[in-house]
Amino acid sequence: MFGVIDHVHSCALWNPATREVRLLHLPPPMINDRPVFGLGVDLLTNDYKVVCYLCENSAAVYSCSRDSWRIFKHRIPFFTGVKQTFGTAYSNGVYYWLLRGHHSYYTVLLFDFGSEMFEGIEGPHIHTYVFGLMLVDDSIAILSLNDLNMSDYAIWVMIQPGVWSKLVTFQCFPFIKSCYDSSLILATRTSRLISYNVRTNKLKDLAFQRSGLGNHAKASGCGVFYYNESLVTIKQRDDGELDH
Repeated sequence: MFGVIDHVHSCALWNPATREVRLLHLPPPMINDRPVFGLGVDLLTNDYKVVCYLCENSAAVYSCSRDSWRIFKHRIPFFTGVKQTFGTAYSNGVYYWLLRGHHSYYTVLLFDFGSEMFEGIEGPHIHTYVFGLMLVDDSIAILSLNDLNMSDYAIWVMIQPGVWSKLVTFQCFPFIKSCYDSSLILATRTSRLISYNVRTNKLKDLAFQRSGLGNHAKASGCGVFYYNESLVTIKQRDDGELDH
């Protein structure tokens, strides 16, 4: 979580399962900047880390095991001149950003939490609206929308760095809220959540309905931040709070 409190930039890690909150004291060079964050795990050390791209020529990495930041220089100026960021994704110790620069060129910026290094990958040469990043069978993919027909979608999968292949095209009329594990989270006109698996073409009722889900989050609607299937049951207490 990142925000401005009393004119000071503040950052914290929040674990919704344990309800633990850890305040991250930002290094002085980051106080007056607007960093771009990513959260992931170093698979070699099993250490949770936070990366901050400072939009200049430096970045910082926070290690939960060390409880400290490391500031370093980089040579990946992809956030300079970027017009828009189209979502993020995380897979196997690597965090990804999808960026669109001038002339509508797309770039995938990645950060490896093990080596603590940035790398830039050329995105697909498509001239349609891009909804965002998603994972398809643990591969990075891009969901795009046909500008001429707003119900026609296509998914492009990165088969190797810089090489993209159109996996599937489909029509989708419900409002897309989020993506997860080869599936899309959709909101019906009755504000009910369903999932659509792009591999199997199967629909699944997520048994959740709330007023406003059929609207955009910025238009007095509701958004879906993250979805994950788990064997742990979340129960609601009498006071309305959620408990595990």
